[in-house]
Amino acid sequence: MSSPVAEYIAALLNAEALSAEIADHRIMPSEAARHADGVRQWPRAVADVIARQGIEKLYTHQARACDLVRAGRHVLAATPTASGKSMIYNLPVLERCLANPDTRALYLFPLKALAQDQKAALERLTAHWPEEARVKADIYDGDTSSYFRQKIRKNPPHALLTNPEMLHLALLPFHENWAEFWAGLDSVVVDEVHTYRGLLGSHMAQLFTRLRRVCRHYGSDPAFVMCSATIGNPGELAESLTGLKCELVTESGAPRGKRHFVFLDPAGSPSTVAIQLLKSALARGLRTIVYCQSRRMTELISMWAGDKAGPYKDRISAYRAGFLPEERRDIEARMERGELLAVISTSALELGIDIGGLDLCILVGYPGTVMSFMQRGGRVGRQGQESAVLFVAQEDALDQHFIREPEDFFSRPPEQAVLNPYNPVIMGRHLPCAAAELPIREDEAWFTPEVKEQAEKQVLAGELLRSACGKVYYSARKRPQRHVDLRGSGS
Repeated sequence: MSSPVAEYIAALLNAEALSAEIADHRIMPSEAARHADGVRQWPRAVADVIARQGIEKLYTHQARACDLVRAGRHVLAATPTASGKSMIYNLPVLERCLANPDTRALYLFPLKALAQDQKAALERLTAHWPEEARVKADIYDGDTSSYFRQKIRKNPPHALLTNPEMLHLALLPFHENWAEFWAGLDSVVVDEVHTYRGLLGSHMAQLFTRLRRVCRHYGSDPAFVMCSATIGNPGELAESLTGLKCELVTESGAPRGKRHFVFLDPAGSPSTVAIQLLKSALARGLRTIVYCQSRRMTELISMWAGDKAGPYKDRISAYRAGFLPEERRDIEARMERGELLAVISTSALELGIDIGGLDLCILVGYPGTVMSFMQRGGRVGRQGQESAVLFVAQEDALDQHFIREPEDFFSRPPEQAVLNPYNPVIMGRHLPCAAAELPIREDEAWFTPEVKEQAEKQVLAGELLRSACGKVYYSARKRPQRHVDLRGSGS
């Protein structure tokens, strides 16, 4: 018996209005799961957590990565979307918190919605434990009220979930208020690490240097556990970001359902074709995500689809970064519960927010990289069901190239994530931040010739002050962090 997705694709291929616009259709076959046992058995409480998730055995990549994390190694797991990467860091964190309740973990996510998603997942894992033994997780971000921020600082949770901006502006500058947290910190979880490239990557490399300095000050030396989508140079990226040698886990053992890829070159408006495709999907009850290249296009398609969707108009929603936090949470929850059949999004839903079992992904325009394309397409078929990714090309040169040469797209490896950890402009902006947190001493291991050269320039610029002995640097400003934007290079 054919699945609703197979019927949808068959109808699309045979539709008179659209069949002439189909440039390519190919099927990626399903893959069976591969499992493995870890080197060491899990404690009974953690083994019970795994069993309650309906997991008999971990996938091969989960077992390998967990072994490395449990051995205290720095790890980067770069496997496809929906391969269960959160287990790689959550299970060892649970184990360490059981063994030592004073243990702390810092979880860094590039988006607030990811932190919300992971907090709920972490709490579900230990919901059946006695209350005093449960792993406590708190979110510390821009949406956290000042009352709760104060409570969190006074009584830090086992797992603190935050984002790079909060680490930069609130945690490191006021590290003395977090002394208990830093002293117990033994894991730094960095999710969606492939997003930290280019200028943002250079900022993150400096931020991790500052983080490790503060940890050393309080006597801790946390292991980094990083998760990434599939990229071309995972080892190089991990080392550039953290300055540490990381163990790589890149072979996924997760199962994959059969997936269709259809490339369309519309004669008319791409958004009109996207609405046609969405209407057909709704009629078949397929849970769909539509990705647009701009907020404006997101809202327009959402409005048009709502007008033309008849009985389904209340089951479609737009989703973008400009929405209020509670609006975004409501959309995510309604999608997970199955109340929404379709969500029309910008790149805001590209990352690993779990919004349930989607069947169909419609990409209106090429997102710029193979990595982003596969990351967005990876939102569908997460439960192993048959799924489809439809690419509706726009007039853009890259879109048209892949329409003419689809083989070029499918034969390309994922792009490399490139960053310069010693970008002089960005380093020059972070050195005063580091010096404001703790005076910089020339005998520190990270104080390389490149750092010294930049520190001398900052002294001349009046941003750093040098001690009488010439071996210690202080910040000329009290809170230089407020003048550094992690997502830019300055004025």
